[in-house]
Amino acid sequence: FFFTPSTNNTTTIAMSSIEVLPSYGYVIAVAAATSFHCTVQGFAVAGFRYSSEGFTSEYLLKNYPEENEIHKKEFGTPLPVGGHPDNGLGRLSDKLPFVTWAKLQNAQRAHLNYCEALPGVLCNLLLAGLFYPVTAAAFGLTHMVGRQIYASAYRKSGANARGPGFGIAFLSNIALMGMSISGGLKLAGVFGSK
Repeated sequence: FFFTPSTNNTTTIAMSSIEVLPSYGYVIAVAAATSFHCTVQGFAVAGFRYSSEGFTSEYLLKNYPEENEIHKKEFGTPLPVGGHPDNGLGRLSDKLPFVTWAKLQNAQRAHLNYCEALPGVLCNLLLAGLFYPVTAAAFGLTHMVGRQIYASAYRKSGANARGPGFGIAFLSNIALMGMSISGGLKLAGVFGSK
């Protein structure tokens, strides 16, 4: 919107409007699915935490009897299966077998990278969708596919395997960002029609 001062000490406010098309429903559905997909990716981390190689009660009791007793005194329960609050880099993980530790870290990095990028991706998706709803929804789906490829490869083969998924996710987000900027500038009247 913009302000126009007048000569009689009043101000006129004119607002631009954005018409939300019914096809914006696709954008909303993809945004919700992306948020859910990110949550599901976090479950993969739990798979390693609770696996027979991970933070089992046997592992915790065998390797951390003193910490277990302190935890019982302080919180009234033994150390929790899954090793919480240790994220896999702390006190309770230093005796994990290396491969188990590396798998846990790979799963966590894949999920945390998704969490780090999610606000920007959703912002770009929702904004681009105001101007180009079907195309934005398609790029949003493409981003989700890229994230799945990224996470699956990272968990299975480590950091060096994440490239193709990263490329798909990154390029789709850049496309959404460009569409958001383009639509915003058109709305502002900088170029093209409003």
